[in-house]
Amino acid sequence: MSYYLNCRDVGVDCEFQTYGETIEEVIEHCAEHGRSQHAMTSFTPDFYAKMRRCVHVVDASSPASKADTR
Repeated sequence: MSYYLNCRDVGVDCEFQTYGETIEEVIEHCAEHGRSQHAMTSFTPDFYAKMRRCVHVVDASSPASKADTR
C-alpha cells in the first residue's frame, strides 16, 4: 500500500504531488516542499492534522503509485 498527497488537497495553488510508503513519509515530503518552494518556515499542529486528513490511499496495482514527484 502507498499513500498520496498534493498541495491542492491542503489548499495551496500548486501542482506538487508526492507518494510514499507511509503517511508520515508523505507528510514529510510535503513539509520539505513547503519549506523549499513556498517559504513556509513552520507548521502548526493544526496544519499537520490537515495534511494527515488529506492523505489518500493508493491502490498498489495503480501505475501512479510508483511515481514520486518530490
